[in-house]
Amino acid sequence: MSSPYETPIPELRPTEGWRDVPIEPVDEPLVRVDAIGARVRDDPKYHQWGLAGAFPRSWVRQGVAERLERAAASLPPGRTLVVWDGYRAFETQAALFSGYVDELVAIRPDWGAEIIEEAAARYVTPPSRSIHAPSPHLTGGAVDLTIGDGDGRPLELGTGFDAFVPQAGARALEGEPSEARDHRRLLFWTMSRQGFTAYVEEWWHFDHGDQFWGLVAGAPARYGPAVAPG
Repeated sequence: MSSPYETPIPELRPTEGWRDVPIEPVDEPLVRVDAIGARVRDDPKYHQWGLAGAFPRSWVRQGVAERLERAAASLPPGRTLVVWDGYRAFETQAALFSGYVDELVAIRPDWGAEIIEEAAARYVTPPSRSIHAPSPHLTGGAVDLTIGDGDGRPLELGTGFDAFVPQAGARALEGEPSEARDHRRLLFWTMSRQGFTAYVEEWWHFDHGDQFWGLVAGAPARYGPAVAPG
């Protein structure tokens, strides 16, 4: 098997049309990220940042947790997975979306509401509780994460979390040989080999079982809206 550092991230399929992917829901619980294993670290950013509805711990579907455990075990020695977010409450999704809309309005007051919302949706999915098209993080199938050192300190991957800039694109560093590019490749191949799909606009976002994943995998989604952790 070739080294993930040497293998470019391939062209990724955009997510247009994800809401049309059918959901054949499975009965699968959310589990705590900090209970997955020593090489999967929990660093719940939105709770740290004080966003509405954010949980003090990250949660993902059981099937996602099992894949994260295997992904972490496959990393080179001295490397960990650091999870920033998994299941996301509707209130948190709404706060993220409205906050980014307000930011864009301040920067581009000449843009109309429709253009602003379309631009915001490039990085933050509009909040939805719909059983037919829930926001991906509401399903527990989406996870935001990075590569860390043995102590869980995030490595350099080119941008910070939720940096809504072109350089955050999954393949944005492919033409720039660097340590950050190699770390992105390691993260991508580590996750893809466990059945996750990557989001083209954000190097940190991966999916399994939700509609983003179903669109790329050519399969029905497995996860609808998850029941919030107690």
